[in-house]
Amino acid sequence: MKKVTQRISEKTYKKIHSLIPVPCVDVLITDGRGNFLLAKRKNSPEKGKWFFPGGRVLRGEKIKDTALRKLKQEARLKGKIVKLLGVHDFFSEDGYFKNIPTHTIAIVFLVKVSGGQKIVLDQQNSESAWFNKINPKWHPYVKKFLKEAGFK
Repeated sequence: MKKVTQRISEKTYKKIHSLIPVPCVDVLITDGRGNFLLAKRKNSPEKGKWFFPGGRVLRGEKIKDTALRKLKQEARLKGKIVKLLGVHDFFSEDGYFKNIPTHTIAIVFLVKVSGGQKIVLDQQNSESAWFNKINPKWHPYVKKFLKEAGFK
């Protein structure tokens, strides 16, 4: 099946959000030295919070390919998938569209990047930072998968 990369209209995407969950992939990026990368979201849902880079799966796209695409698209990094960490039903009243709560099926991959790469964020995130331990104030979803990856 050919991957569909053509953007759908905002009207169509809004309709999809109002009717069904959206399949997404998130990437927990590690440097292999005990650090992980998070980005601060500019958009809803969870605007202003530290999260994993990620986004929706395109029709015809394998989920591993989505993970590597989002890694490159949102942080301009190249990496290698280490493993699938898990799948999570993500719900948020703070939706992508006003008055439409978010429901995504998030597939989370652990990805290792090599040192020396410069992080260049796309328009979806305001900043990024490397961390080596979990902040208790972070979103439960983020903490859950950081723990799954062995971070404390």
